[in-house]
Amino acid sequence: MEAQLDIYKDAVVFITGATGFVGKALLEKLLWSFPQIKRIYMLIRPKAGVSPEQRFQNFLQNDIFQRLRSSFPERLKKISYFAGNIEDDYFGLHKRDRDELCAVVNIIFHSAATVRFNESLNVAARVNSLATYNLLEMCTQMRQLQRFLYVSTAYCNPGRKYVDECIYATLPPVDWRQFLSAVKKIPEEYLNRLADYIKGPHVNTYTFTKSIAEQIVNSYRDRIPIVIVRPSIVTAAYREPYPGWIDNIQAISGIMMEIGKGGISSILGDKDLICDIIPVDFVVNAMIMMVHKAELGSISVCNASSGSTNPITWQRLGELTMKWSRIYPTRRMIMFPSFKYRRGALRHELAVWLLHFVPALLMDLRTLALGSKRRFATPIAKKFRQACLAGSFFSLNEWIFKNRSRFYFKQLIDNGTFGELCWNLEALDYDDYVRRHVIGINKYLHREKFTLDANKMQVTRIYWLWIFAHLCFYMLLVYILL
Repeated sequence: MEAQLDIYKDAVVFITGATGFVGKALLEKLLWSFPQIKRIYMLIRPKAGVSPEQRFQNFLQNDIFQRLRSSFPERLKKISYFAGNIEDDYFGLHKRDRDELCAVVNIIFHSAATVRFNESLNVAARVNSLATYNLLEMCTQMRQLQRFLYVSTAYCNPGRKYVDECIYATLPPVDWRQFLSAVKKIPEEYLNRLADYIKGPHVNTYTFTKSIAEQIVNSYRDRIPIVIVRPSIVTAAYREPYPGWIDNIQAISGIMMEIGKGGISSILGDKDLICDIIPVDFVVNAMIMMVHKAELGSISVCNASSGSTNPITWQRLGELTMKWSRIYPTRRMIMFPSFKYRRGALRHELAVWLLHFVPALLMDLRTLALGSKRRFATPIAKKFRQACLAGSFFSLNEWIFKNRSRFYFKQLIDNGTFGELCWNLEALDYDDYVRRHVIGINKYLHREKFTLDANKMQVTRIYWLWIFAHLCFYMLLVYILL
């Protein structure tokens, strides 16, 4: 391996999903650590009546670019955008923009996806599968394209206990060509009804359509230099761009946020299984280094996961979340942070009704009585009940993701090719990491200023109310039984 090879020197990069969690962190890191990059293109669609141009200007003011604005504001000028939509043919690009991309792009990071577990099949198929096909077709026309990286998911092979860093010869439940043809021809309503019949071992449309996308990517291995990165459960940043940085409530982060607020008292899951989380900056570093490995004719795969090198159980993650949520409480705390994992669906549902919906209903009655403008708690409780149920497949099962790519990363870092990057998952201290994560939730999601003694009186008051409520409940139970 040639240490002096700099694939990012004067490179023109195209990032799909740059406004998303992983894409945003990737773009910022590229600008921060690789000033030799010539230009970075991103795709922006109109949303909620806001034009792509206005969304782009708002995007440049995002908090993630704070250190760039302070130290290297000129690097933000390297970002350009095209108006388009990944669900459309040719990404909805104007011919002029498409011609420009095809003429100058050297590296592509395809991270655009819908990660909602309960997404309709039609939407998931168009965003995760069909868009990948459309982009790869456009790539065949890119004269300067040298490397293509696809962001998949570690859970695209749910039927396998041990998942290696390869694309398995076993096909998904349907052939990808037939599936894309069906997506284009079958009306949305009828296609969505077919989901349960064609998903096979996949419990949701997310992993199913990402699995289809991997097969699409694999079919282009002889035409485009491709690599794949499969993250497990992506969580807040460990170190970069800022410790605890997070900007969405998808997956574990949303659950941790609700645990901190006291809004979750029961989770359907096995506490002794491995919870395979991976900080977003580790995912970004894996992407930046893996693209170096792209070559025509073969596809290298990286399982960006922690379970095989530095595992943490669901029980340990829950304990640390409660610990640091009590030490650094949010002003939005409604009950004392305390919950249990329950493997039985019936016991979990009973706990949800007693510990989630009853308190939520009482709080809503209080809100109505006082005429307060505070948001009702019952709809929020319903929302997170659905989120927990959608994620229960992952908390009730365990996979071992083999990760030999870490040795390749160590080689790249040690020989100076990517000396400024980091991949020391083995040394990750989860106690310190969850502390950063909880502070990040309060800072970036709740928008609260962090001070050590903030909200201590509130959590003390809620704690004693929590103790009093438990005493009343047990006294009532004793009274009923006697």
